[in-house]
Amino acid sequence: MSADVSSQDQALVNDPIHKLFWRYTIPTIASMLVTGIYVAIDGMFIGHYLGETGLAGMILAYPIGAVLYAIGALFGMGGAALVSINLGQGEVAKARKILGNTFSLCLISGTVFALFGTRYSRELLQLLGAEGEVLNSAYDYLFWYFALGYFPIISMAFSALLRNDGRPGFVTYVLILGGCLNAVLDWLFIVVFPFGLVGAAIATMISQAVTGLLCLQHFFTANTRLRINWQQMSLKLDHCLNILRVGLPSFLLSLYLTIVLTLHNMAFLWVGTPIHVAAYGVVSYTEAFFYLIFEGIAFGTQPIFSFNAGAGRYDRVFKTLKIAFGIALVTAFVGLLFIYIKPFWMVYIFAGDNPQLTPYAIEGMRLYFWGLPMEGLLLVGASFFQAINCSREASMLTGMKLVLIALVICLFAWAFGVKGVWVSLACCSTILVCWMMFALKRVSARLN
Repeated sequence: MSADVSSQDQALVNDPIHKLFWRYTIPTIASMLVTGIYVAIDGMFIGHYLGETGLAGMILAYPIGAVLYAIGALFGMGGAALVSINLGQGEVAKARKILGNTFSLCLISGTVFALFGTRYSRELLQLLGAEGEVLNSAYDYLFWYFALGYFPIISMAFSALLRNDGRPGFVTYVLILGGCLNAVLDWLFIVVFPFGLVGAAIATMISQAVTGLLCLQHFFTANTRLRINWQQMSLKLDHCLNILRVGLPSFLLSLYLTIVLTLHNMAFLWVGTPIHVAAYGVVSYTEAFFYLIFEGIAFGTQPIFSFNAGAGRYDRVFKTLKIAFGIALVTAFVGLLFIYIKPFWMVYIFAGDNPQLTPYAIEGMRLYFWGLPMEGLLLVGASFFQAINCSREASMLTGMKLVLIALVICLFAWAFGVKGVWVSLACCSTILVCWMMFALKRVSARLN
């Protein structure tokens, strides 16, 4: 085991950066895309077999249940960054303690959400305005999401930690298995056995349980120097606070898509019509595809950033950042080329041949997507700051993004109507990229 560990450490500080980059990012991008399929599969089965009431119930409940994935990202990315930094510094015992505390935090948060989420799910949905059959459907879905909430938290956290422990390929296979299992269980619990949204929620949670436990079991074997035991799981306040501090940007990023989607829907209903909301649905599905690729680049480079930062090899850290920025920009520009030349193809994929919706969706794409390169840069930049333990800059970047987008959407909707809503995110991201570049210069001057 020590030989494997030594070779893994030596690879992170000595192998060519481009080789490490592809080794870690390709499986991570695949993992992110597979994870994104979970919700799409649920939506397909629910829309086809449970109709508008079931679909409305899921759409209403999912943003609340998504906090479980955000909590998993909070612990997983915070713990992973700190574990890598300490391994780079040769502090194996401290890295193990941080990992054990991460597991304990996952168990505690799962218990809290199981108790309070199941008790107050109906009240939360009523606060959002749900009533009648939609309320009952949403409650069925959300109740079981929270009741089995341990699994998505552990799945999100330990897929990041296992990837960090040199097993990115295995994580990808596990998540693909989970995606396939989710599709089979959706068919079984919705089509074969008509359990409705209860079946959809349980299918997703069983899939999350399988992926989470397969990732977690690695840390209870002799195949890792980070093996978890009872002593490591005893909580230490400093470690817990550091995990939360470093993981906060990932928590905010995980909630970002949900918050942005909600803000846009509210703004379109304010200054537009329901057809604009439907058009934004097409645009947001397209955006989510690229967003997951950017997340794969950002999360995949985290072990390279963190380990080399811990080892004091900042030349390799900044070389990795340049490659990550470059790949994110190339991905964005290829996407823009496709979107602007053949926008009706994207509309057809998500909405079929709909002559009423298509013109609105195409106009929205042309106004919305010019900011796609900035989105890629922001995701990679936030992950970079987090990975090298510059949590203040990472939290500022992600926190400002959420505050600024809310202000810009309200202002632009009031001033420019529907077109203002479409361009608001791109304008917001451009402003933040300018601030990020300034922050990068400051951090680079301090570290070099």
